[in-house]
Amino acid sequence: MEFKNFEVKYLDAVVRLWNEDVAKVSIYKPFTNESFANKFLKNRFFENEGLKLLFDGEKLIGIGHAIVNDVQTSPGFITFIAITKEYQRQGLGTKILHELEQYLIGKGKETIRLLFFNPTNLEWIIPGTNADHPGAPAVPFNSPFYFLLINNGYNPGAEQDAFYLDITNYEIPQKVIDTEKRNAESGYTITIYDENKHHGFAELFEALKNPGWYQAVQSNLAKEKPDPMLIVQKDGEILGWTGPMYTQESGRGYFAGIGVHPKTQGLGLGKALFCHLVNESRKNGAKFMTLFTGAENLARNIYLYAGFHIVQSFAVMTKKLK
Repeated sequence: MEFKNFEVKYLDAVVRLWNEDVAKVSIYKPFTNESFANKFLKNRFFENEGLKLLFDGEKLIGIGHAIVNDVQTSPGFITFIAITKEYQRQGLGTKILHELEQYLIGKGKETIRLLFFNPTNLEWIIPGTNADHPGAPAVPFNSPFYFLLINNGYNPGAEQDAFYLDITNYEIPQKVIDTEKRNAESGYTITIYDENKHHGFAELFEALKNPGWYQAVQSNLAKEKPDPMLIVQKDGEILGWTGPMYTQESGRGYFAGIGVHPKTQGLGLGKALFCHLVNESRKNGAKFMTLFTGAENLARNIYLYAGFHIVQSFAVMTKKLK
């Protein structure tokens, strides 16, 4: 058996192994040659040396991928390890893992993380559905990969839970409608952002300590035709936000985040805002919505309130190399 770095001539075999020995038996989506190339080979951080291939003679029997980004303080990332069925349970996954670790050590990395903030996202399918999510946040709990990592010194850290809801027949709950009526008496309404009527994005996101959301808003507004964004407002001041809203090719209603100004929390505005997002997504042609969040994030109560349920839990795995 020998390791080889990836070359384009091996693309067919790599995709075939993934589809037969990973996609058929796990939550992950299959690849075509084109989609694999788009996901990995065209990633600006991809290096042939980071995609390790294990051969038995001329037969490809295992693959593994590691990657680094351009942030010096960032950990190294391992994306996946896969072994063809007849070669499993022979310690070969550990051999590939060690090979990937050596690659990352050579890149000057002292810590490895799976998969949070990995520049290569793995798309996965919601169990029991045809719906998919654009990126796995970490390693599925109790999967073969999870136990391989545990057995090689990786520590499970933050839990990430994935939520799902079929929204084809979604209706805003009556309890939300009742809450909105009470809030409207105090001047709070939920509406589509209008730059000529509403102000206060900078102040909202400063209060929420989330500059990433502010950047998302600015990027959206810089478009020739910005996607609509739902807000909570009072007297024109933006006190809550969710969006931008659009339907992805898969039929998924896009979700970027949701936040309500601390001075207005406790009024049910966040729950109402999210329910309106779901309903607007349905009206825009979305068939389902998925999202994930940390197990300790109180926003999960909003998603459960709206009818979402947890369909998969993930563990962010880390290991110190030095």
